[in-house]
Amino acid sequence: MKVKHLLLLTSIFIASCGDNLIDTDDNNVSGRYDTGVFVVNEGPFNGTGSITWHDPTSGQTVQDVFGLENGGAALGQFVQSMVLHNGKAYIVVNGANKVVVVDAGTFQYEGEITGLALPRFFLPIDNNTAYVSQWGADGLTGSLAKINLKTLQITQTIPTGKGPEKMIRKGNLILVANSGGFGLDSTVSIVNFVQGLEFARDVVLNGKNPGALMSDVFQGGRTFVLSRGYFLDSSPAGQLSAMFSFNQLPDQSWPAPPYSEDLCRSPQKDALYFTGGGGIYRVLSGGSPEKILDMFAYGLGCHPQNGNLYCADAKDFSSAGEVRIFSPAGALLSSFQTGIAPGEIVFIE
Repeated sequence: MKVKHLLLLTSIFIASCGDNLIDTDDNNVSGRYDTGVFVVNEGPFNGTGSITWHDPTSGQTVQDVFGLENGGAALGQFVQSMVLHNGKAYIVVNGANKVVVVDAGTFQYEGEITGLALPRFFLPIDNNTAYVSQWGADGLTGSLAKINLKTLQITQTIPTGKGPEKMIRKGNLILVANSGGFGLDSTVSIVNFVQGLEFARDVVLNGKNPGALMSDVFQGGRTFVLSRGYFLDSSPAGQLSAMFSFNQLPDQSWPAPPYSEDLCRSPQKDALYFTGGGGIYRVLSGGSPEKILDMFAYGLGCHPQNGNLYCADAKDFSSAGEVRIFSPAGALLSSFQTGIAPGEIVFIE
C-alpha cells in the first residue's frame, strides 16, 4: 500500500493495438485505448481518483479517461489498482469498496462488483473467476473475495493474514502478501483456489508487513517477497526475501529501505526493481539491492517489452503528478503529466 494512504488509514484507526486519440490538450476527444500505458491515480483525500492514459509512441496523454468516456462520472475515493483481463478493465476503488468494470478498449462503464471491504488488488484466474484482496472493515480481518466474472457477484470469502495486498498465481495456488493492514503481519498466505482455502501461512523471516511478490525471476525461476517495514517502528526497515517454499533454494534476505514498494522485473527476468527510501533500487542475480535513481517514486513499473522504468512522482498529493520514463541504464527519456497521486502503472500488452 502507498505511504499517503497508509498515513490516512493509520490516523483513522488510532482515532476510532487500435485507433489512438488525436487531441489530448483539451481532453475532449474520445477514442480507443488498445495500446499504451495507464496510470492509476489515487486522487486527493476529499475527492475522486482517476485514470491517465499515455501513448509512448506519439506522446499523447489523456487525463481522467473514465470521466471522459462516461459523461463526467467519477470513480470514487482512492482508486487503488487496475487489471486488464479478457477485454475488460477492472478498477479497484478502495474508498468506495467496489471494483468498477469497463470495456478495455473504449473505457465505457459496464458494471460494478460491490459488497467488498477495503479492497486492494484484483487477480483474474480465468474468464469466469477472479479474486480481490481486501482488508476488512476493521483493517485487520483480511480475506480474498472470490468473484464470479459473469455475474460480478462475490461467491466465497477466504480468510488470510492481516492486510492482504498484492497476489501472484503459481499453478493452483495464490500467494498473498499480508501487509498488516492497520497492524503488523509478517506472513504470506498460500491459498489453494481449487479447494477454496488457505492451507498455509509462510513467515517472512525478519520481514515486517510484506506488500509485494514477484515470481519467475533469475535462473531457476525464484520467487521474491518485498516487505515495507512496520510503520509504527521508530526506524521502519524494509526487506527483500527469497521464498524457500517454492524455489528449493536456501532462504535469503537483503535489507531494503523503509516503505519499499512496487516490486517489478525486467522483460528478460534478469533484474528486479523497487522503490523505497527516496530512491529506485535494482537487484541483479547474485547481488543485493543497489540504488540506481535518486528520486522519490510513489509508483513504479517496468515496460514488458523495452524494459524502460516508469517512475510516478506524486509531488504534493494535491495537484497533478508526473511520470518520468528512464531507460534501463538510467537515462531520462521523457515524462508526462498525470492526475493526483499517481501510483500503479499498467502496461497494455
